[in-house]
Amino acid sequence: MQHPSKLSTAITRTSSSRENRGSENGCIRFDARQSPQVPESLPIFESLRQTEPRSMSGQPVIIWDKAEDCTVSDRWGNRWIDWSSGVLITNAGHGRKEIRDSLREVIDHGLLASYVFVHERRARLTQMLRDISPDPENYRVFLLSTGSEATENCIKLSKTYALKKYGSRKKYFVSFNHAFHGRTMGAQLAGGSEEQKEWMVDRDRTFVQVPFPDGYKNEDTSFDLFLQTLNEKGVQPPDIAGVMTETYQGGGPDFLPVDYAQKLEALCREHDIVMCYDEVQAGFGRTGKMFGYQHYGVRPDLIA
Repeated sequence: MQHPSKLSTAITRTSSSRENRGSENGCIRFDARQSPQVPESLPIFESLRQTEPRSMSGQPVIIWDKAEDCTVSDRWGNRWIDWSSGVLITNAGHGRKEIRDSLREVIDHGLLASYVFVHERRARLTQMLRDISPDPENYRVFLLSTGSEATENCIKLSKTYALKKYGSRKKYFVSFNHAFHGRTMGAQLAGGSEEQKEWMVDRDRTFVQVPFPDGYKNEDTSFDLFLQTLNEKGVQPPDIAGVMTETYQGGGPDFLPVDYAQKLEALCREHDIVMCYDEVQAGFGRTGKMFGYQHYGVRPDLIA
């Protein structure tokens, strides 16, 4: 273990480097030449600058080399606390022996297959995921590669269900301002960031956003505002195919009020609206429960 004084110094250096960030064409950019952690890291940053698009230049000036427990290290002896949890994929911490052993077992077995082809581990995984679902007898598991694919499929399934059962009038998909559901086209249409939609020019008008009841960006946390906003946009509940929300919005983090979440579920049940919870950043224990929606006492139709 590294001495605490060195760890805290490394954190301070990381924090101070953020003061040197600049904006270029609306993109926040870290310039490694302004505040390098170590001079030896400059060629790596320069190589990435030449080979990757500008959209990949927003990370702190740290060269990840190894990670263990809740910390990440470079190969020059600096160490940081990883508040990102590996960008939401290391809920159990970095370098867990059980996880390493499982990976070695798969590699040594000689089978490295995609999720499309049938193999025993795929059956074990889908059974495990179904067992922790709200209703194991009635839920099905669809394995995909990314969170964006998962949320896109929530949109697709919601709209397909509504179209086949009710026809084209039940066409709207409702989500929240400031939400993030991924970087593919459908996921960004459902997302709540106007800046991320500018490139689309002509958008699908069946995607509708309402204020998120966070209590500070939007002080009105009543469910009445949800209904009022839809009415102002000419959308009536019987015409909604699906509603999607993150368990909590990562920019806060901001949770829904419990009574709001329960009223949303009641509306979905009354009008046969597919209720989708995006658990990509909240699921598998990150909020203290297996899934974040469990804090609300609701049962989603679809979980991404």
